[in-house]
Amino acid sequence: MDLTRLAIISKKEFTDHILSKRLFWIMIIFCIVLVIETASGVDDYNNALESYKSGGASGEFLIFQPSALRVFSDIVSSIGVDGLGIVIGLALGFDLISGERERGSIKTILSQPLYRDELINGKAIGGIMALNAISIAGFIIIFAVMLILGIVPDIDEILGIGLIWLITLLFMIASFTVSLMTSVITNTSSGSLILALVIVFIMLFIIPTGGGELGTYLLVGNPPEDIPDMASSAQYAAYQEAMDEYNGNSMGIRDFFNTFSIRYVYQQITLPITMPSGYAINKDGLDFDSIKELAQDIEEPTFWTLIEDQWVKLIVFIMWPVIFFGTAYVRFMKSDLR
Repeated sequence: MDLTRLAIISKKEFTDHILSKRLFWIMIIFCIVLVIETASGVDDYNNALESYKSGGASGEFLIFQPSALRVFSDIVSSIGVDGLGIVIGLALGFDLISGERERGSIKTILSQPLYRDELINGKAIGGIMALNAISIAGFIIIFAVMLILGIVPDIDEILGIGLIWLITLLFMIASFTVSLMTSVITNTSSGSLILALVIVFIMLFIIPTGGGELGTYLLVGNPPEDIPDMASSAQYAAYQEAMDEYNGNSMGIRDFFNTFSIRYVYQQITLPITMPSGYAINKDGLDFDSIKELAQDIEEPTFWTLIEDQWVKLIVFIMWPVIFFGTAYVRFMKSDLR
């Protein structure tokens, strides 16, 4: 593989993306959504501050003082849970190879002194550079709106924003590699898009929901039978113990299958950064009374806490784009382009 040719292809792909009407409309929609979600996040941040100062009397009880990163809770929800980041990744990659096939230009391109790995790698790099440009522009707009609305992040908060940006970029790259893979597998752009949507649907809904339900049924079985209303304290204690064990095993199975959903993993990784109080409460399984009693002893999550608690999800998060691109690479190198 010649690095000079690779750089030329990557630059051309990036330029094609930047100058395309598709990316223009993606940028418009992305920025509009981010402005709306940032304004909503600023309002949520101000309400959280009031709730923290009042000890939960005016809203949710918070262990730690909310930071400016709270603004991003609505933003990451829109990008991850609502699927905006997935749509952007799919839109940039679904016709990279299949589009060349439809136009009949793939044979002409490869008839030049050019290797297949240079072409597929160059297209991937160009698409990732375009996603990088989209995400940077979006986060600059977020930062500008925060400043306009009177929120000035400190150095630690700026580093946190940078971490959220990196995780968001990886999330969109995972979606992009799905569509790149389907564009290699299929012969038409429409077929590529449909296949990409099917794969995303399976990953987001079928495997987490269906796998969790089936796994719970096969490995854990049915929940304990209800006890009669006049049960003794010993019967009630035994029932509660059995129910706690069932719920714990069921949650472990569901969490395993949820790991196959890039949307779920993205949300779980960003939660300690945007909402550390909620993360600490969910992690320790605290109720309202326990929260107030133990609030002083609970440490606020840090970057290293994120690595320690979420390292499996981080590995999976990085693994998905590697698997999808690896599949696309192998398939393209062995495909018949005649």
